[in-house]
This record gives sequence, structure tokens and C-alpha cells, in this order.
Amino acid sequence: MIKFLTAFTKEIDDPEAAVADILGQIDIDSGLLAHSVGIVSCYYEFVETGVVAALAERLPFDVIGCTAMGSGVNARCSLEQLSLLVLSSDDVNFACSLSGPLDKDNIKEQVTGAYTEGRKLLSANPALIFTLGPIMTDAQAGEDIVDALNNVSGNVPLFGTLSNDTDLSYKNAKTFFNGEIHQYRAALLLIQGNINPRFFVTGISDKNIQRQKGEITSSDGCFLKEVNNMPLLNYLATLGIRKENLGAFTSVPIIVDYGDGTTPVALSMYSVNETGALCGGKMPVGASVAIAEVDYSSVMTTAEDTVKKALAEKDISGIIAIPCFSRILVISPRAEDEMKKTRELIGQDIPFFLCYSGGEICPTYNEKGESFNRFHNLTYTLAVF
Repeated sequence: MIKFLTAFTKEIDDPEAAVADILGQIDIDSGLLAHSVGIVSCYYEFVETGVVAALAERLPFDVIGCTAMGSGVNARCSLEQLSLLVLSSDDVNFACSLSGPLDKDNIKEQVTGAYTEGRKLLSANPALIFTLGPIMTDAQAGEDIVDALNNVSGNVPLFGTLSNDTDLSYKNAKTFFNGEIHQYRAALLLIQGNINPRFFVTGISDKNIQRQKGEITSSDGCFLKEVNNMPLLNYLATLGIRKENLGAFTSVPIIVDYGDGTTPVALSMYSVNETGALCGGKMPVGASVAIAEVDYSSVMTTAEDTVKKALAEKDISGIIAIPCFSRILVISPRAEDEMKKTRELIGQDIPFFLCYSGGEICPTYNEKGESFNRFHNLTYTLAVF
């Protein structure tokens, strides 16, 4: 069993006051069980003012985390706060590790090394890997991280996010491990023990997905070249979508059905040119694709549906919700509505932690109930413990 403890602070400028605020909400002296770990999500200025480092120094356990456009716990959700989740247990073990610096050529190697270091701290293989990766403009970090951890762990369930911030250049996006702050490193939390995480992924409302599907006929990893034997731009033109309408990466997501019985994955087109589009995830030849649209109604409906499905589960100790930060952009200027709806639906009795994502890592299931780790964009992902 895992005990969930949550806290938050809005105090950005004074690290001592921020730490006192957090410690006033969590009983560190008598509220913890034998093994504990912390997960932090925060507005980037909490890193710059030293709050994250000060908090990590005071907490008597390892802490990993990342910057995010918004975060929340039961007490409060906001675009500009620091949110803390503490996992504590007598019979579940936690091990944290940090990769070396990542670049577009070494992601799999470095993440594999981080897993190996974390695994040395456990007596058995983990049951779940909570994954915090960097957002990178020159690499598909999410897909490479998922591939690396699948290979080294034997497909242990993965759940997590990539860092992000309020500037779409991502210059302030960071991951952290205890007091160390990094732009291009991945932090891992390996969880070992008898746990039963259940995962939920909802992307885009069915009514917002075009019924006409195409087949990927040429691609290179995450780069989509042809659909139905036509260059991508030509294919999009047959659907009435012109190149000039593709400027906003959130405007024309792609729904990819990998043909293995798992839930189709929503992915963004990060950049488009005459040769194709760099997409958020794998675009294998033979997979089917459909064009979709994201709007306010779609964001709010899918968030509510996801939370309600999760709350129907039995024996809930806590919930971790990771929605895509693109959803905030879509619903602006009512940017906090999705967080508020989540908090309203979950209430105060079940501890929850919410962190907006630069790319979601979450398993999907096939008809047999088998799970497959996937990297997503634009989705609302949720794990029930």
C-alpha cells in the first residue's frame, strides 16, 4: 500500500517561507512510513529563486520533479504554483536515479544507464517506472525514452511526462533530482512492490476526429512522409487542409492507430515542410491515421470522462493526473478550467497530484487487457493507485 501526501505553495520569492509552507501541510516527523519519495511539479520561477533546491534539502527523502505550465493538488490548482506529492509505504520500495546529459544521439544509452543505476538500489525488478524527461527541440526524447526503458526493463509499465514551461522555446524547462537542476537530463523513480496501478488515456472527442482514415505509406521514425501514397501536404489538401493552416502545432493533431488493438494515440505535428512532418511519436508504415481538431469542449469533455472512469475504480489510495500543456493553450483564456474541473470531480477525500506535460508517457491496453507503453501528445493521462 502507498500512502499519498500532498502540499503546495505559492511563495516564489522566499525559499524559507516556501519550505515552511510545505512542511506545515505535511507531517514529516510522524506522518511518513518506512520508505518515502517526493515528486515536485512547479512553475519555472520556483527553480530560479531557489525554492526547489531549498525544499529538496529539507525533505528527508529523494525528490524528483520538473517544471510545468500548471500543477495542482487537492488544496489548490494553479498555473503558477509548486505542487508536491509524497509517496510513503512500509512494503513498497522507491529508488531514484538521474541520467547523464542527453543529446539527440545518446538518449537511449543514457536512459538505460539511469535505469541500471536505479535498479541496483532495489532487491527486485520494479513494478512501475515513473519517468520525467526533458523536452528537446532537436530530438524526439519521449519516444526514445520509452524505447530505452521498454528494452532494459522488459516492458515494465511507464508513466510520466516531459518537462515544459510557459515559453514555447522551452528555455526554462527543467528536470530535477534532489537539489540538482538540469535542462537535458531524465529523472527516474523505480517503484518496487505489490502495487496495482491502473492507467487511463483520453485524447480527443470522437466527434472531433475525421472519419476518413488514411494509411501511412512512407515514414522515417517520427517523420511522416506519405499517406495513401501521396506526399503528406498533398494528402492534407484532399481533406481541405492547406499548409498555411498548420502554423499552430495544436491545431491539426493526428490520431494514429497502430493496428495492434491498443487505443489509438494522439500526436502533434511539430513542424511541416514539403517533405513531410516531424510528429510527436512513431509513424510506422501501415498504421492508419486520422486528422482531428482540439477545442474547448473537447478538452473539458475528455478530462471529465477520464476522471470519472478513474473514480469508478475500487481501492483507490491516490491519483496522479498528467494532461498535455497544449490543452491549456487550447482553452485559454480560461486556462485553469481543466484543473478546476479535475479538482472538483476528485474532491478532498482522495489525494491527487496534477502536473501539466510536455509529452505524456502512459500505457494503453488492447482487448486482452495487455498494456503497451506509449508516448502521447494532447492527451489527459491518469494513474490510479
